[in-house]
Amino acid sequence: MNPELFLEDRDVPLLTLALNQFAIKINDASDRQEVLESAGIDMAVLSNLKLGATPIKFAPALVAAFRTYPVSNQRLDDHPLVSLLKYLCELAPIYGLADRDVALFTRLVERGQENLKALAARSAVGRIESPQGTGIGTGVLIGKNLLLTCDHIFSKSQATVAWVRFNYTAGSYPLDSNVFELDLDTATRSSQLDYALVRVKGEPKQRTANLIDAILDSNQEIRLIHHPQGQYVVISGLGQIVQVGDDYIDHNISTDEGSSGAPIFNRDWQLVAIHRGNLGIGRAGRSLEPGTTSGVPLRAFWKNIQTQLS
Repeated sequence: MNPELFLEDRDVPLLTLALNQFAIKINDASDRQEVLESAGIDMAVLSNLKLGATPIKFAPALVAAFRTYPVSNQRLDDHPLVSLLKYLCELAPIYGLADRDVALFTRLVERGQENLKALAARSAVGRIESPQGTGIGTGVLIGKNLLLTCDHIFSKSQATVAWVRFNYTAGSYPLDSNVFELDLDTATRSSQLDYALVRVKGEPKQRTANLIDAILDSNQEIRLIHHPQGQYVVISGLGQIVQVGDDYIDHNISTDEGSSGAPIFNRDWQLVAIHRGNLGIGRAGRSLEPGTTSGVPLRAFWKNIQTQLS
């Protein structure tokens, strides 16, 4: 999943045509500005638009502005494409929008809102490094300065010091302000359940994940956000829980070295488990389907971490 892609190539001609019809109806520059401002469009987008352009020029320029709008970690709650199309849907009868255009706008709004939720979830995810600059796993921020991950990434690497790097995305610049040392000395750890709750030294400005003490089911759809092979953060496509127990889940999402500790989200982007890998939990007495790997449901250790979250 690419949460920064709000508009696919196949939708560009359709959206351009629909907005051209809108621009024909709203042909005055001041009226167009009023609509865009009422929709809550970022002034940075408005400043580059020629509001008085002919509809056939205005519509493509507006679509181009949507496509090049930079996603910012400081503004993960809105996107100009989503804001405008949602506003137009709400006022469709007033602007005389065709049903096919309303259907297109609605679909793009739903996709955009899903992207915004994914971006917020991704903001909480970091690459765990030891030594600094070398990825050994993935973690997720679940409190102001509390990082959840797997215990085995520290025990396996025999790490005595470690860091977490946030915002490690394709095309990003490595900034020192995104790197925080982890306090391994005070971590809450369990080798049996394979989780570690580690305090972050400093105050990250990231979003925190929305976690839930959920009962999980087989066939439940999930996503995983991870740093496979220590590379840039990746949001997986939809996968499924294949098998579930009190202290384990098996899922069919493709992972790699560096994915351990990655957060597993349900369809509502609520954190429900962490990915463990090929180690398995309680494998004795149960079969493992080919192509699946294991995770730990939050429910298995919820009581152990709840006091630190309050």
